[in-house]
Amino acid sequence: MSLLLVGFPALGQAPSGGTRLSYTRGPGAEGCPDEQALRDVVAAQLGGTDPFVDGGGRLIEVVLGRKGRDFLGAIALYDADGRRLGGQELTSASCGALVEDVGTALVIVLRPARAAREPAPPSPAPPPPAPPPPAPSEPAPPETTSSTAPESSPRAPIPALAPPCQPCQPAAPARPAERPGPSLAWPRFQVGLGALIADGIAPAPAVGFSASVGARWEAFSLSLEGGWHLPVAAEPYRGRVYGVSWLGGSVVPCGHVAWFFGCGLVTAGRVRHFGMLNVVREALWPHTGLGLRGGVEVPFSYHLAARLTGELVANLVRPTLHLHGGQSFSVAGTSKAGVLHIVASF
Repeated sequence: MSLLLVGFPALGQAPSGGTRLSYTRGPGAEGCPDEQALRDVVAAQLGGTDPFVDGGGRLIEVVLGRKGRDFLGAIALYDADGRRLGGQELTSASCGALVEDVGTALVIVLRPARAAREPAPPSPAPPPPAPPPPAPSEPAPPETTSSTAPESSPRAPIPALAPPCQPCQPAAPARPAERPGPSLAWPRFQVGLGALIADGIAPAPAVGFSASVGARWEAFSLSLEGGWHLPVAAEPYRGRVYGVSWLGGSVVPCGHVAWFFGCGLVTAGRVRHFGMLNVVREALWPHTGLGLRGGVEVPFSYHLAARLTGELVANLVRPTLHLHGGQSFSVAGTSKAGVLHIVASF
């Protein structure tokens, strides 16, 4: 924070006029939290009040981008004349954690400014002086024949009370603790829909559809996916034409680093063999497999992204169709698929 603290004390000394915020998500950071998320982080540490105002004299500029595999947040402060007063760069492997770190840095800057604009509390009025203690009772004088009354003795004046001390200056605000890093308690609900192309289940490559639903943390996700391969025609024996299709689902845990991810998957479904021409026959066979997946997720915004994946599955249960004359066809030992999903996050 050294660069920030060099330039930003002017915030607390400048005349009131407010501070406005400029927030930009640059290339590679399109999927980071939006401006309102940053304002919420700052307001939560300033008693629930958003300190930024439209048309303020001073400007705090925040630009998010990429720096290698990390996210980069560049902060800069400008005065009312457009002169740059200071700046700082922060990095984090997690975009959500970076926004919270940037918000904490802005709170450190804005707290002195808010304290400078608040009027000092009025000094309490000094308490009224205590009334003098009652005079001690004097013994009655002895009876005398003289009618002259004794003179009363003079009393010492009561010292004035010292005025109360003025209230001490408020202590400097404590520096907020730095955020330790990305938190796993930040799940987002995700749904996806897309198209696929697969090879190894049917005798020829098949196209189909895929849908998914799951939860996404910063570096981990877990989803359930369903898929359907459209029928592929096969002519394995003497002009008989069969259709082969697949319907099933998968459990997919993934690890994420920036835009890239790697997954394991467990898949199960059924393979359908049915007659298409001069054949009256249908058979349903179970199918299971274990596989690996890798891909890239390109964000369009904080709530929408495109996900491209490729996977390789070892088929543990391989359905086989046996025909008369020894002719047959079956699922291959391994199958491959490519999927393009449009993913919405909430």
